[in-house]
Amino acid sequence: MSANTHETNVRCSCEAAKNFVDWYYRQINEAKPVSQGYVNGHAAYDRAGHPPADICINGLVVATPQEWEKLLEQQRQAPRQPDPNKRRVRYEVEGYDVHVVNADYRFGAPQKMLDLHSPTDGVRIMMSVSVFGTVYFGTGRNKGDDYWEKRDFYDKFILVPNWDVIEKPGARHGRKYLIISHNYRAN
Repeated sequence: MSANTHETNVRCSCEAAKNFVDWYYRQINEAKPVSQGYVNGHAAYDRAGHPPADICINGLVVATPQEWEKLLEQQRQAPRQPDPNKRRVRYEVEGYDVHVVNADYRFGAPQKMLDLHSPTDGVRIMMSVSVFGTVYFGTGRNKGDDYWEKRDFYDKFILVPNWDVIEKPGARHGRKYLIISHNYRAN
């Protein structure tokens, strides 16, 4: 791999990871769905026969992203909160790390994408994103304000290109990368 290719892959994966992390935790903090961020139900992967995303939450295998969303909803409704009108869960990302796993990911890619994008342009990247931070349970907006419990969390994602979005020229909406594997742990 040339230095230029390496720099392109690093730049593209760093930008993709930042966009993904910002989107994912904003969705969770605003109680919005995250299921569209997984490979499940995306046409290019369905056509190619890709299995559903692997999701493991604190050692529990979760069959679908919708089941993960139900667990997140249960987390927001945790009964230990003293004032049920002020239930709040907030994820605060403290850092993340990204590594390119495969610069030439092809699974489910339409031939047009293989013809347009090479392994050197940073589009066909499979990447690993590790995220760590703190999850606060309570009403406070700032660290230490009225939260009744806090835990460290660690998320590990494997992301692949979202061919449904990438193949549309000028597409500005939709996740450019999708989750094929997600492992969450809270201490």
